[in-house]
Amino acid sequence: MPTDEELVAAYLKGDEAAFEEIVRRYEDRLYRLSYRMLGNHHDALDAVQEILVKLMAALPKFEGRSRFGTWVYRLAANTCLDIRRKRGRTAAESLEATLEFSPAASLAILDDEPADNPDLYLEQQYRENVVRAALDKLPESQRRLLELRDLEDFSNSQVADMLGIEVGALKARLHRARQALKRVLDAGVYVPGYTSPAATDLA
Repeated sequence: MPTDEELVAAYLKGDEAAFEEIVRRYEDRLYRLSYRMLGNHHDALDAVQEILVKLMAALPKFEGRSRFGTWVYRLAANTCLDIRRKRGRTAAESLEATLEFSPAASLAILDDEPADNPDLYLEQQYRENVVRAALDKLPESQRRLLELRDLEDFSNSQVADMLGIEVGALKARLHRARQALKRVLDAGVYVPGYTSPAATDLA
């Protein structure tokens, strides 16, 4: 059985059946990843098609510096994150546990269920938008790292594999990204269209 890398080489030489084999090997895994990150069957199917189109276009750029599976997984995760951001639905379920905020202050941001009290619900929505706005102020590499590790809750080893780095290096980058996000929140984040007595007092 040819390796992934051999299939890539064959496809680049004009063997279209080689790409069909790549699709066969990865389609189910891409669907599972997309479903996990997007949350429903329809969006996951659409994401897989978008990923495969991007994959076909990107194959000439594959240099073999990381495993092919890692490279595909990274492309897929980034595509799903882009889809989530385009539709304006960035998750925030696990930030409270991973960022060094006051639990009492951050709990309303991260509650899975909308608050029953209308005032509390508006405050909760405001705080969620503050976190999203703060993430948008980070460099893309730090933002994506936090989204994958702290929002999507992939393990350190999974994220390290996606990025093609050692777990130790990932932990160092993750610490810097969390500190950068905390500094943004400490400095205050303006969210257009929202006013709140709590402002950006999340840290």
